[in-house]
Parts: sequence; C-alpha cells; structure tokens
Amino acid sequence: MEKKDMKIMLVAGEVSGDLHASLLARSLRVLMPGIKLFGMGGFRMKEVGVDVKFDVIKYANIGIWENAKNYFITMRRIFTEVKELVKKEMPDCIVLVDYQGFNIELAKFAKKIKIPVVYFVPPQYWAWRISKAGSIGKLVDKIIAIFPQEEEAYREAGADVVYEGNPLVDIVKVFYKREDICNMFILDSDKPIIGLLPGSRFSEVKNLMPVMLRSAKKIREKIPNAQFVIPVAADHLKDDIEKAVLKSGLDVKIISGRSHEVMAVSDVLIICSGLATLEAAIIGTPMVVIYKVSPVTELAARVLLKIPNVSPPNILRGKEIVPELLQGNANPKNISEKVLEIIEDPLKAQEMRAELKIAVEKLGPPDSTTRAAKVVLEVANK
Repeated sequence: MEKKDMKIMLVAGEVSGDLHASLLARSLRVLMPGIKLFGMGGFRMKEVGVDVKFDVIKYANIGIWENAKNYFITMRRIFTEVKELVKKEMPDCIVLVDYQGFNIELAKFAKKIKIPVVYFVPPQYWAWRISKAGSIGKLVDKIIAIFPQEEEAYREAGADVVYEGNPLVDIVKVFYKREDICNMFILDSDKPIIGLLPGSRFSEVKNLMPVMLRSAKKIREKIPNAQFVIPVAADHLKDDIEKAVLKSGLDVKIISGRSHEVMAVSDVLIICSGLATLEAAIIGTPMVVIYKVSPVTELAARVLLKIPNVSPPNILRGKEIVPELLQGNANPKNISEKVLEIIEDPLKAQEMRAELKIAVEKLGPPDSTTRAAKVVLEVANK
C-alpha cells in the first residue's frame, strides 16, 4: 500500500543534475499526482513543480581544487541549511542526483537519521576505484545507474543497483531540418559549421573557452568560410562566454540554449567531456572531445582512473570512436587538426556517425525516468 502525503526530497547541484532531477520529478508526479517534491536544484526542477528551497546551480563547478574553493566559501553554509530542512521535513525518501561531494555527505547524514536514500546518476567511482563504489552502496538504499557499465561495476562492488536506461534517450530530439536551423541561427548551410560547447560549469568555461577559440582561429586559417556557433548552457555563463569571444576577436554566433539544434546543424563539434557528448552521440554529430582540470585533479585522475576513456560515447562503445584530447593534449594545434580531419574526410565522418549509433543503442529503450520513478516510490514506500 502506498503512503499518503508522500514527500520526496530531490538534491541536485549542477546543470545536468537539475535536468535529470526534473525528468524524474515529472515522472513521479505522473505516477503519484499528490506527491510533495522539494529540495535543492535549479530552474528546470522549478519548471516541473519542485519546491526548490536552494537554487545552487550558479555555484556548480568540477574538480578537486575547484570544488574545495566553492565548498568552503558557500556550500558549507548551504549544507547546514539542507540538513536542517531534512530534519524539519523528514521526507519518505531523499533522491541524490550526481553532485558527489555534497551528496555523499548528505547520504551519511540521512543514514544516521534513518531516511531512505536513492542515488540517481551515481558518482563515477565505478570508473575509478571499485572499493569506493562499494562504500557508496553501503550508504544508500538503492542506486539507479544510467550506463550499463555503471550498473555492472556497482553490482560487483556489492551495491543494490538497477539500470533502467538513460533519460537522455527521451529528451534529445531535434524537430527541425538543417535548413530551418540555419535560418533560425542566420547561418549559411553551404559553409562548414562548427559547434563549440565549453560545458555547463564556470570552471569548464574558464578552462576550455580560450583554447576552443584559439583552435577556431587555426581552423579558419585553413577554412576561411568556416562558421562557429556556441550554445550557452546556462544564463549565468553567458557574460563570461561573451567576454571571451569579444577578447578573441573571432566572429562567433552565440545562442542562448538550443544546444540540440546546434549539435544537429554542426558538421563537427569541439565539445567538453561529459553528458553533452552523449547528447551529441544520440543526435549523431561527429565530435572532438576536450577537457582540462587543475593540476591537483589531474594528478588524482592519473592515479585513480581505471578505464582508458573518459567520454560517454567511448565508454559505451568500449573503444575510442571520437578523439579525446585531455589536459596538455587539448591544445589548438591538436584540436584543429582533429577537426580538419573530420571536415575534410567525409568517410571518416560517416564512420564516426555509424560508431556513435552503435554506442547509443546500448542506452536502452525510451521512458527510463518512469521506470526510475517507480524504483524511487518502491524505496519510499518501504
């Protein structure tokens, strides 16, 4: 029998987590219209009726050193307030969405006061250390994985984990033809279009935007009529992106949102490693994946990372199907060369699209958030 007046707390701290939490919240409302949903997140969660007590998306960051600065300046205070909210509301279940540093500490707190916890989009410890994956399994009641490899690794580590498919399969859709998108963005469909996607976090934009723009300059030296377009992932990033573009002196089209349309219209993408690469894979756009983090984070990654690739399309396929240029290798010379290879060799681009299609097939059938919501309700009802 289901509980009446059920309360679920959703906790997300980044743009992608806000998106995934909003999809889950929408499915929870369909399954149980009277459910109370509240927590921490951003505007997407608000749009589907979640009572967002703490809007923290603008503080989103990544990396050991980068997160340390944010945590001690701002997030410690918010964490204390979130714990007070948990004690006041005593939800039937807390759903943690990504944002591992904050959410792991919250899981520890919830366990102490005996509130069930579901981790949706769990930490990528499965790609780092199995022992750490096991520790997460002991903290939470259920893990909902979004990759098949993730489920396998967490199960091997002893966690109670399910894989219900990937939510992006349902939401990554483009309803316009290339010509229509070009008209929408004022682009010439007969000239090469290159999308620049620097990520959804301040640190990513800071680290990647300059090298993307320098790479674009090198590409334009070889292809003078190349067009560049940037979809801004979140409003709070727009000023920094506009300043970087202005400083570069490069002619770049800046679009608010519309990342899927940018992906669909582009011949190739220079893209920040992360879930955006999976969105691009679903659309089928060739890409060059880049990433840069602080030296401290890089050192930890070299010691701990247990898988050969970092971008979701390559992980799904089990081999490198899209180029990955990380840290020092993510320089204008390397990036521009990889992009030019794809643009100048239609066969290479065609082969990449075929490999991306095979990778995406591993994400499972549609409607994954409905299945995930049912798992959350099962845990809450216990």
